[in-house]
Amino acid sequence: MKSRPWRWLPAMMIILTACTSGATTPDSSVTPYPTLDAVQVSRGREVYQQYCATCHGANAEGAANWATPGPDGLYPPPPHDDTGHTWHHSDRVLYEIIRDGMGDPLRPNSPLRMPAWGGTLSDADIRAVIEYFKSLWTAEYRRWQWDETLKDFAPTPTPP
Repeated sequence: MKSRPWRWLPAMMIILTACTSGATTPDSSVTPYPTLDAVQVSRGREVYQQYCATCHGANAEGAANWATPGPDGLYPPPPHDDTGHTWHHSDRVLYEIIRDGMGDPLRPNSPLRMPAWGGTLSDADIRAVIEYFKSLWTAEYRRWQWDETLKDFAPTPTPP
């Protein structure tokens, strides 16, 4: 007698349909990262324009030739939009760079290339600047950055 494996196909289709009839599909309106707060973005842009735009550009585009080191071997200030690498860093790292400044990461104990703004900007101002940066990134980069933030979660102190 010849085997007919296809004869089970209708029964399998019925079983699969019954098993998945109660299943739900993900809601496409839910994003895997937080939505931006328009008030925070606006405040962040104001703070950015006052303290950061001189070096990083009025539209966060970075200094000219930012990806090429200067004669001193240091790189000019980078952009904070999608063309730069700001979105590679978690919220904690971005917060600490703004608060504490940054030297040359390849030269330990080097002088600060970016000044520390912790004595000038409030906690809320720093967080608003980060929110502004996020408004400049595509959804794909925001998702990636949010994943980095979740992997690196460590609460930053908030003054009383």
